[in-house]
Amino acid sequence: MTVMYNPFDPDYVKNPYPQLKALREEEPVYRSPIGFWMLTRYDDINTALRDTERYSVDHRNASVMVVEEQDPNYIPVILFRDPPDHTRLRKLLAKAFTPPFVERFRPRMLALLDELMDEVADKGEFDFVKEVAEPLPYLAISEILGMPVEDRQTVLGWTSDIVNVTEPVQTPEVTQAIADSRNAMRDFLVDVVAHKKRRPADDLISGMIAAEADGAGLAPDELIDHIILLHVSAHEPTANHLAHGLLALLRHPDQLADLRADPGLDGAAEEELLRYEAPLQLTGRIALEDLEIDGHKVDKGTPVVMSLAAANHDPAHWGPDADELVLRRHRASEHLSFARGIHTCFGAALARMQGQEAFGRFVRRFPDVALAGEPEWNGRLNGRGPSSVPISVG
Repeated sequence: MTVMYNPFDPDYVKNPYPQLKALREEEPVYRSPIGFWMLTRYDDINTALRDTERYSVDHRNASVMVVEEQDPNYIPVILFRDPPDHTRLRKLLAKAFTPPFVERFRPRMLALLDELMDEVADKGEFDFVKEVAEPLPYLAISEILGMPVEDRQTVLGWTSDIVNVTEPVQTPEVTQAIADSRNAMRDFLVDVVAHKKRRPADDLISGMIAAEADGAGLAPDELIDHIILLHVSAHEPTANHLAHGLLALLRHPDQLADLRADPGLDGAAEEELLRYEAPLQLTGRIALEDLEIDGHKVDKGTPVVMSLAAANHDPAHWGPDADELVLRRHRASEHLSFARGIHTCFGAALARMQGQEAFGRFVRRFPDVALAGEPEWNGRLNGRGPSSVPISVG
């Protein structure tokens, strides 16, 4: 072995792609010293993501138990469920969270974006993450769900802890914070759900309560856990995407200028920005049987980590300019940032809608936007992204 996956390297935090390139070229099926396997090639990952016969998302299938039912990291939601339970949950959620339902929210999302831009228009310099990237997706999912306005800050504090459940490395303090915040949010949501049952509205929580498939709906605990999941998965990764995306544009002024000049490019630009920096860098599966991948034996029950970031920069799929930002890239939508197969991100339509509108609208509103300092990074492995992007808007 000539290369090693080391996401704790300070250089990796700022730019993981040289290390991922070395892995992809020299050890594309990589055995970590701590026991998991890691895939970095597009074709390997695309195939594995679609294979539900040989791979599981349920950590209870690991040969060494990763989480147990009393563990704070054990959350029985669709994200960690295989068929047939996954099929049942997705069918129920799809009845409420439909593409037309999401699309109806576009005018309100645009209004939220405009309000945030109005608030920063006279500041000259500000942190894009704090002022736009974080509040926009949080306000969006709060309104879509129909959450009480007066409790938004409290809920945001809980979800900021719970999102760390997707991180592969946690301190005892972080693990405890996940458990405490999840329990507090569950208790809070019991009252929210009871209110929605008494007074249904045109919102996602009311739709989830009403959804039935094959004569049954979501059980009370399932309903609450999936409301938590939607809060976490629709907020933090989208905030990450917005921060990554603007930073990438500012570092590629020719691409930014092209986007500013052509509103018809907004949709394609969103796909390329998703490819260029995956909002979540990794996804994982458990081998359900002994596997052979490119000549390597992967034992049943072993975790297999897939680097979505590496796959999205694989020149075997994207060509020699895979590491470059090209907003007019052919087939950019083939990126794996939302995964593939039955576990394709459930909130992809909402995340895409925000990116389709936010980047072009922002750079046209502020034609002199520029970096005002070096970005800071959030220190996460899976959710790696900027915690601060200081900008000036003229």
